[in-house]
Amino acid sequence: MIHESKGQKADSFDPIAALAEIPPEDPHVYDAICRADTIGVFQIESRAQMAMLPRMKPRKFYDLVIEVAIVRPGPISRGMVHPYLRRRGGQEPRYVAASFAFVDSRPHARGSLSFKSR
Repeated sequence: MIHESKGQKADSFDPIAALAEIPPEDPHVYDAICRADTIGVFQIESRAQMAMLPRMKPRKFYDLVIEVAIVRPGPISRGMVHPYLRRRGGQEPRYVAASFAFVDSRPHARGSLSFKSR
Protein backbone atom coordinates (compact mmCIF):
# COMPACT_ATOMS: atom_id res chain seq x y z
CA MET A 1 0.00 0.00 0.00
CA ILE A 2 2.84 2.39 0.75
CA HIS A 3 4.28 1.85 -2.71
CA GLU A 4 0.87 2.48 -4.31
CA SER A 5 0.49 5.80 -2.51
CA LYS A 6 3.98 6.87 -3.63
CA GLY A 7 3.40 5.83 -7.24
CA GLN A 8 6.10 3.14 -7.14
CA LYS A 9 5.99 -0.15 -8.98
CA ALA A 10 5.56 -3.17 -6.71
CA ASP A 11 8.77 -4.81 -7.96
CA SER A 12 10.86 -1.73 -7.08
CA PHE A 13 9.32 -1.29 -3.64
CA ASP A 14 11.80 -1.48 -0.75
CA PRO A 15 9.92 -2.06 2.55
CA ILE A 16 12.98 -1.23 4.66
CA ALA A 17 13.39 2.13 2.91
CA ALA A 18 9.65 2.80 3.30
CA LEU A 19 9.79 2.10 7.05
CA ALA A 20 12.85 4.36 7.37
CA GLU A 21 10.78 7.23 5.96
CA ILE A 22 8.26 7.10 8.81
CA PRO A 23 9.09 9.91 11.26
CA PRO A 24 10.16 8.59 14.70
CA GLU A 25 7.34 10.39 16.52
CA ASP A 26 4.65 9.90 13.85
CA PRO A 27 1.26 10.62 15.47
CA HIS A 28 -0.50 7.97 13.34
CA VAL A 29 1.81 5.29 14.71
CA TYR A 30 1.10 6.40 18.28
CA ASP A 31 -2.64 6.52 17.56
CA ALA A 32 -2.45 2.83 16.57
CA ILE A 33 -0.36 2.04 19.64
CA CYS A 34 -2.89 3.78 21.91
CA ARG A 35 -5.60 1.56 20.39
CA ALA A 36 -3.39 -1.45 21.22
CA ASP A 37 -3.16 -2.30 17.52
CA THR A 38 0.25 -3.86 18.15
CA ILE A 39 0.12 -7.50 17.03
CA GLY A 40 3.62 -8.34 15.82
CA VAL A 41 5.25 -5.28 17.40
CA PHE A 42 8.17 -6.44 19.53
CA GLN A 43 7.83 -5.72 23.28
CA ILE A 44 4.26 -4.38 23.10
CA GLU A 45 2.36 -7.30 21.59
CA SER A 46 1.60 -9.36 24.72
CA ARG A 47 -1.88 -9.21 26.21
CA ALA A 48 -0.56 -7.49 29.34
CA GLN A 49 1.25 -4.83 27.31
CA MET A 50 -1.73 -4.35 25.01
CA ALA A 51 -4.07 -3.91 27.99
CA MET A 52 -1.84 -1.15 29.37
CA LEU A 53 -1.43 0.84 26.15
CA PRO A 54 -4.91 2.45 26.05
CA ARG A 55 -4.56 3.38 29.73
CA MET A 56 -1.10 4.88 29.37
CA LYS A 57 -1.67 6.56 25.99
CA PRO A 58 1.99 6.78 24.90
CA ARG A 59 2.76 9.70 22.58
CA LYS A 60 6.54 9.41 22.32
CA PHE A 61 9.20 6.74 22.40
CA TYR A 62 10.16 7.34 26.03
CA ASP A 63 6.52 6.69 27.04
CA LEU A 64 6.90 3.24 25.47
CA VAL A 65 10.12 2.66 27.40
CA ILE A 66 8.27 3.36 30.66
CA GLU A 67 5.29 1.26 29.60
CA VAL A 68 7.45 -1.77 28.83
CA ALA A 69 9.37 -1.35 32.10
CA ILE A 70 6.32 -0.97 34.32
CA VAL A 71 4.40 -3.97 32.95
CA ARG A 72 6.61 -6.44 34.76
CA PRO A 73 6.01 -8.68 37.77
CA GLY A 74 7.99 -6.46 40.19
CA PRO A 75 6.23 -3.13 39.58
CA ILE A 76 2.84 -4.82 39.26
CA SER A 77 3.14 -6.84 42.48
CA ARG A 78 4.42 -3.80 44.38
CA GLY A 79 1.50 -1.62 43.35
CA MET A 80 3.46 0.87 41.24
CA VAL A 81 1.29 0.85 38.13
CA HIS A 82 -1.85 2.65 39.31
CA PRO A 83 -0.01 5.44 41.19
CA TYR A 84 2.12 6.06 38.11
CA LEU A 85 -0.95 6.24 35.85
CA ARG A 86 -2.73 8.61 38.25
CA ARG A 87 0.33 10.88 38.44
CA ARG A 88 0.81 10.74 34.69
CA GLY A 89 -2.82 11.74 34.20
CA GLY A 90 -2.56 14.60 36.70
CA GLN A 91 -5.10 12.96 39.04
CA GLU A 92 -2.60 12.57 41.87
CA PRO A 93 0.12 15.01 42.87
CA ARG A 94 3.74 14.02 42.63
CA TYR A 95 5.34 13.75 46.01
CA VAL A 96 8.77 12.72 47.12
CA ALA A 97 9.85 11.68 50.60
CA ALA A 98 12.92 13.53 51.86
CA SER A 99 15.01 10.37 51.68
CA PHE A 100 14.11 9.96 47.99
CA ALA A 101 14.78 13.53 46.92
CA PHE A 102 16.75 12.32 43.88
CA VAL A 103 13.49 11.14 42.28
CA ASP A 104 12.20 14.71 42.03
CA SER A 105 15.06 15.59 39.67
CA ARG A 106 13.67 13.07 37.20
CA PRO A 107 10.40 14.52 35.90
CA HIS A 108 9.68 11.45 33.75
CA ALA A 109 9.44 9.31 36.91
CA ARG A 110 6.40 11.31 38.07
CA GLY A 111 7.22 10.67 41.71
CA SER A 112 7.63 6.92 41.31
CA LEU A 113 10.86 5.22 42.18
CA SER A 114 13.03 4.40 39.21
CA PHE A 115 14.68 1.01 39.14
CA LYS A 116 16.83 -1.15 36.92
CA SER A 117 16.15 -4.86 36.69
CA ARG A 118 19.01 -7.22 36.02
